[in-house]
Amino acid sequence: MANTYPILNATEQTVSFTNQGERMWGMLHLPNGKGPHPAVLLLHGITGDKTGAHRLFVHAARALAARGIAALRFDMRGSGDSEGEFQDMTLAAEASDAQVALEWLIGRSGIDSARVGVLGLSLGGMVASMLAGRNPYLVHGLAYWAAAADAGAFMHVAQRTSEKNGTSTDSLMQTLVQNGYIMLWGYPAGLPLIQTFFQEQPLEELKHYPGRAIIVHATGDPTVPVTQADMYAEHFGDRAQVYKLEDSTHTFETPPIERQAIELTVDWFKTLFT
Repeated sequence: MANTYPILNATEQTVSFTNQGERMWGMLHLPNGKGPHPAVLLLHGITGDKTGAHRLFVHAARALAARGIAALRFDMRGSGDSEGEFQDMTLAAEASDAQVALEWLIGRSGIDSARVGVLGLSLGGMVASMLAGRNPYLVHGLAYWAAAADAGAFMHVAQRTSEKNGTSTDSLMQTLVQNGYIMLWGYPAGLPLIQTFFQEQPLEELKHYPGRAIIVHATGDPTVPVTQADMYAEHFGDRAQVYKLEDSTHTFETPPIERQAIELTVDWFKTLFT
């Protein structure tokens, strides 16, 4: 039976904000009642959007709101309904988008700015790390879902893409240099994006962050190896709760695994914000 996540004791509002002249669209899930409410900012991964694979972010946001925690999910520039082009996306640009979204959220009426966390999925995990490192006292908890930690995640994707196309990783990199982009899941990933995988250092930025984390990763994740979760676990030490789910998908694609990931994370945020 499929998971059901109805709208319970909350309202859902389409919202927008701009970064560098380009508009981004999102959905704010706000619990009913006076507030102020704690909140979680959701950051999607590469080629993702505010809905998420199999509506993962919709389900997560509704589960949070049902437990009294507001949630903001939005499309970064070049993704989903937001302005901009995907090929222009870089890690630095996404960190900038996340910064604008965070500042918008904490300035919103009804939101408790002292209790705002961030959830990063896949590449969104690297963005979440950069955001927390740059705002150590604005981010009050980090959730990592199948999160990339460093450029090793991209190299794994590049290797799998090459194998699928019957070519080598070197050939893929040559195509990147020649054309200025490579195709990832039907999207043109530009050379600037690939370069910033190696230029940005999310784990280094996390050294400035004193908060806690929850790490949820499938043991057989085919896109972001579970060894990336180990890197976050090593960094946070006893400040993190780590859950390795027995699954072989990247985005918790079976109903029981999806529900497990969501319930673990919502419970963790609820405890953190209490």
